[in-house]
Amino acid sequence: MKPALLALGTLGLLAQPPGPVPASLPAALPGGQLVDAKDHLPLLLGETTPKAILAHRAIFRDTLAKVQLTPPLKARWKGVSRPLTLVAVFGSWCGDSHYQLPDLLALEAEPNPFIEVHYLGVNRDKAVEAVAWPKGCVPQKVVRVPTFYLFATQPGGQQKLVGSVVENPPRAGQRMAEALVELVETAAAQP
Repeated sequence: MKPALLALGTLGLLAQPPGPVPASLPAALPGGQLVDAKDHLPLLLGETTPKAILAHRAIFRDTLAKVQLTPPLKARWKGVSRPLTLVAVFGSWCGDSHYQLPDLLALEAEPNPFIEVHYLGVNRDKAVEAVAWPKGCVPQKVVRVPTFYLFATQPGGQQKLVGSVVENPPRAGQRMAEALVELVETAAAQP
């Protein structure tokens, strides 16, 4: 799917309901561009790319500019040699996503051919259509964003969920980049 701001028809809704839009549904601008019901800024929904995320809202670019990965952390990320799929579910409207997602964007700038990264933008209801999930990955129920789901490639190409980081790093003072590197290293060490 081409990264884009989705129109209501793309979400399976034929038309905007009469009267006020319920809080769980995004409103649409005249061109069909969806906007957040609270901050009234455009939403980035569904499968997307780092380039689209950085172009979407300045907060992602500004936060990424402040991310400093140490050489040892970069080496650990690049040292993972087991096929893994990392799915980042985030909200373009979400403060935690604004702060945490750029750490993954910085890691992904350090190419590792064994780690495939996917980005899925959600509305405040956090619903992700099953077809948006990468092939072989069982769709997960998203409760908080950002959530980073890690899948390990199994024989036959199926993906098995092997871990996740929900909203914030597990340890106080830890950066998301370090938490994600630990997550992929742990999965890579499993049989």
